[in-house]
Amino acid sequence: MVENLFEQNLLWAVLAAVFWAYAARGARTLATRRTHRSVRRRARLGLALVIVSLLVLALRVGLAVGLAAAAGRRAAEDFVLLAAVPLTLAGAAVAVFTVPAYLRVARVVRATGETPGTGPRPAGRQAGPVPNWPGAEPPVPAAVRAAAADPRLVVPVRVCLVAALMAAALTLHPPTPSYTGPLVLELAVLAAVSGAFLLRQQQRRTALAAEGWTRPSRARRLLRPAALLTSLVLLTTAGCGLMRRDSRLPDTLGGAQHTHRLDLGGGPAPGHDAARTVDALTGPRDERPARRITLTATSRTMTLKSGEKVRALAFNGTLPGPELRLVRGETTEVVLVNRNVEEGVTVHWHGVDVPNAEDGVAGVTQDAVRPGGRHVYRFKPPRAGTFWYHSHQQSSTVVTRGLFGALIVDEPGARPRGVDRTVVAHAWPVAEGDGGSPGGGPARGGGALSGQNGAGGLLRTALGDSTRPRTETVAEGTPVRLRLINADNCPRTYSLAGTSFKVVALDGNEINAPSELTGRRLRIAGGGRLDVGYVQSAAPVRLTVIGDANASSASHGFEGCGEDGAYGAGRAETASLTLAPAGNTAPPPAPVDGPVFDPLHYGRPVTAPFDTADGFDRSFHLVLGNSVGFFDGRPMMLWTVNNAVYPDIPALLVKEGDLVKATFVNRSLDDHPMHLHGHRMLVLSRDGERATGSPWWTDTLNVAPGERYEVAFRADNPGVWMDHCHNLDHARDGMVLHLAYDGVTTPYEAGRSGGNHPE
Repeated sequence: MVENLFEQNLLWAVLAAVFWAYAARGARTLATRRTHRSVRRRARLGLALVIVSLLVLALRVGLAVGLAAAAGRRAAEDFVLLAAVPLTLAGAAVAVFTVPAYLRVARVVRATGETPGTGPRPAGRQAGPVPNWPGAEPPVPAAVRAAAADPRLVVPVRVCLVAALMAAALTLHPPTPSYTGPLVLELAVLAAVSGAFLLRQQQRRTALAAEGWTRPSRARRLLRPAALLTSLVLLTTAGCGLMRRDSRLPDTLGGAQHTHRLDLGGGPAPGHDAARTVDALTGPRDERPARRITLTATSRTMTLKSGEKVRALAFNGTLPGPELRLVRGETTEVVLVNRNVEEGVTVHWHGVDVPNAEDGVAGVTQDAVRPGGRHVYRFKPPRAGTFWYHSHQQSSTVVTRGLFGALIVDEPGARPRGVDRTVVAHAWPVAEGDGGSPGGGPARGGGALSGQNGAGGLLRTALGDSTRPRTETVAEGTPVRLRLINADNCPRTYSLAGTSFKVVALDGNEINAPSELTGRRLRIAGGGRLDVGYVQSAAPVRLTVIGDANASSASHGFEGCGEDGAYGAGRAETASLTLAPAGNTAPPPAPVDGPVFDPLHYGRPVTAPFDTADGFDRSFHLVLGNSVGFFDGRPMMLWTVNNAVYPDIPALLVKEGDLVKATFVNRSLDDHPMHLHGHRMLVLSRDGERATGSPWWTDTLNVAPGERYEVAFRADNPGVWMDHCHNLDHARDGMVLHLAYDGVTTPYEAGRSGGNHPE
């Protein structure tokens, strides 16, 4: 509903301006009609067009109010204030003044009447007074022209056109909050325009009412719209040029730029906590590591096990990178070595709440590691679970090409029962020969609306390093745990057929008392993880991807990942994993087609580590939207947070220990997997419906078009943290903000001059 209302607001914002343009032209030219008959006909047509335009205006206002009712006041405040209010005022003026004025014109035309026996004008007559020759219509009396040029008829319609144009512009490219200033400015402009139109129309009416008035020549009549169109084109071109210039990112985005604007969330202003820098918030540097790992990043063409070539970036020469198995609470040292990746490399531990200096974000927590360089990370994983790691330097490109891998954290002393299998799903940009797209065609990417993902190639879904079916032997009665990781931008839908199962963990967080599920599909957010458990039966169990917008044409369309909820459904992905006892020759089961698993009420409730009933120290409201404009000099459909793009999205300011509430509302045309670094979020509600099952903890929450989530977290990990859409194309194009702790600054700089590009 919310997505549809948002789309309709965009559509009818433009249509309302078109309708009022025709209505304004009809009102202005009514007084220059040549004959009684044409005045009468055009008056009827003009009145009908005004009434239709008023209905369109009412629909436009109703859609804005409906969006506010469906998504909440904060999600549609800009549409209501900047579109509905001015349009309502202008439309009321039209209803009060213009409609009666049209009716007066009709009465005046009837009162003046027409000469009997009139006929058509002789061919070749020029514009001017019509003589009373036999068979000719009489000239339009001055009284009729005066009534048709009444400012009450013309001015309100023209003002409504200006209001509709401004409303359309502010709907397609809305300003950032607060909206009081833009509303006052808009109303002031409308008042000034109204005054100017009124003075001009009074002068025009005086001229039209004169007995000797003659209709201007065609050339003169065309001069005015040509001049108006030229002025409009010049103003639009100049405005776009200014927007393009102003949208360019600075060469350097230092620590101050990351937090140069602050959203206080209703809490106290900064300046109360002691000053600290990110590079001081490190992991244990004086302890002997229990585990040492080296990750070496290389750039080269590689071949998947299924035979496709990938112009890859790889950790330790494998696609995906090696699975890292760590132990909760043990000091781990990871040495990152960049052999020849020109873009530079970092390692971000996705979902692991490491100290801020170990978070691996170029330009925020460290400098990117250049070819020949190295960087050492040290941290103690605080929770067991399923996570993953990936580079956070030019991540929209390098992650697609392979700089990622699985990260599993075990409990101390724990030994997996049965089969513990990690399944990383990724859409690889496969290529042939020289690394171009197959068949020599143009490269394609998965970036919706704002372009391609930069990797090129034909995207094909793989489970691990193979795009083809695989079969593995599992003895009957063996407990199986499948750790599913979605290493892509869009949600991915899975089928686990041939068995009942339990969802035992979400984003590395164990589910309390999970129940058996049968026939349910599983959908995982871009960057998200989900663990399922079952006991192997005598029959085969098959895991397949049954909907993948990352590899299908759905990810290239105007509506991005979702395509109205399809998520790539209908595309047959060849990658699958079948688990069966040895010697079993039964065919693998068909994919399930049941409802999608919903964690909102799944499992048994347990007490959360904080009590939300006590209230929150800070509350933030984040509207995820679209806007037409420029980003870094490129025209595109922008991905916005509260109508702003990075670096103009205010940072969320918190103090250590704050209990924080955040509300996400998605009124855009695509899914946004919102990923908060360094913290996990507790889902409180979705679309106003409270979460009642096992606590739903997440670090990557997919907010689909039209959805509204309330989440909470404890600010217990000081630093400057990325908070961004994990559709990395969206993040690259501006959907990035920061969670900033009071007193914490970063010495690192992003931008072209330093070569740090976190997204």
